[in-house]
Amino acid sequence: MTTTGAGSAHPLVEHLREIQAGEHAKWVIATGVLAEVRQEMVDLQRRFEEAERALLSADVRLSAVSDTVRQAEEFLGVEQPSHPTADPGEHPNPAGPQSSGSNVDTEPKSLTELVLEALADGLDTPTSKIVAHAQLERPDATPRQITNCASHLRARGKVLIVGRGVYRLAIKEPRT
Repeated sequence: MTTTGAGSAHPLVEHLREIQAGEHAKWVIATGVLAEVRQEMVDLQRRFEEAERALLSADVRLSAVSDTVRQAEEFLGVEQPSHPTADPGEHPNPAGPQSSGSNVDTEPKSLTELVLEALADGLDTPTSKIVAHAQLERPDATPRQITNCASHLRARGKVLIVGRGVYRLAIKEPRT
């Protein structure tokens, strides 16, 4: 005979309620841990995105400064920089089977020149083709360096973005 109300319940029911209470406590703990981990993931994602933006910004600035240094060296007729380069991908040492003894012949083209070459046909060109073209002559260049160079050219108005990851050479109308 079972009692109702304030009396004690059957021992089996009491045991099952103890198990239920224990499982509920574990569920509460697991829910709390999950909420903490979700918050940590949100924080890590935010920090990751901030770090990516900082890296992209630094890549663009480095590319611009490296281009300026290269242009100044070309303008002044400096054959070899007297200082170490900040980005080994931008100015690799000419060597290998293509060297013919003359420094002018072995100097690789800049990433800017290679990106413009890849877009020279005036057609819509996907980033993958631009990267492949540039890496034929500059295998040490990373896809990020090449796309940053294309973005820099877009900012200067020399290249248009016609779709996600698709570029086209900007055609300047002749002035009359």
